[in-house]
Amino acid sequence: MKRKLSFLIALCLIFSSLASFALADSGVIKTPSSDGSVNIRSQAGVSHSIVGWAKNGTPVEILYYGNTWHKIRVTATGKTGWVYAKYVKTGSSGSSGSSDSAAVSGAVASVTTKYAGSVVNLRAGAGTGYAVVGGVGRGTRLSILATQNNWYQVYVPSKGVTAWISKTYVSLGLAAKTTGDVNLRTGAGTDYSRITVIKKGQKLTVLSVGSSWSQVSYNGQTGYISNKYWAYR
Repeated sequence: MKRKLSFLIALCLIFSSLASFALADSGVIKTPSSDGSVNIRSQAGVSHSIVGWAKNGTPVEILYYGNTWHKIRVTATGKTGWVYAKYVKTGSSGSSGSSDSAAVSGAVASVTTKYAGSVVNLRAGAGTGYAVVGGVGRGTRLSILATQNNWYQVYVPSKGVTAWISKTYVSLGLAAKTTGDVNLRTGAGTDYSRITVIKKGQKLTVLSVGSSWSQVSYNGQTGYISNKYWAYR
């Protein structure tokens, strides 16, 4: 009996660690200078010992969001510890064009919070009575799957999970810019009529992402542009 109990406890610990890993947000170390670095500490606070350091641009996984300190794991080495929150940028180091737009699909949105370091709970169902299955920080991109009362069911690409989030913390649409001159059309395809031409570098809002075309809002007009000609900003 004791052996079975020990085995079950070990399995729980393994699955718990795997879940924590799967729900980690991707990020990157961002310092004021391009050749800078940050200390990784054993606990949250400058009084705790330094267990390592990470250079500017180092990819990390964000395991826990705090107001002043984040717990991170260095992707390349697996080193885990705490660093100043202001030196951690959520999301990838940067991509553009169609490969960037492929991160989310369908109706899109982002997480909005009052404070930069705040974390919004992801839940198993549409309500605070459901279990918390993870957390997301400001700016996290979301795909909207369904809506129920004051909740959205979302897919979180950075975590690879589907969960529910309060509408209070969701801003519909994603800020983007054009990467070249592009036709804004009435539908998703070159057979549809042209509304206008959007010049390279113009700001717009992406409302919904498809496999090749996305619905966007630009200067009060709504239409479709090819995924080859825009990137998130």
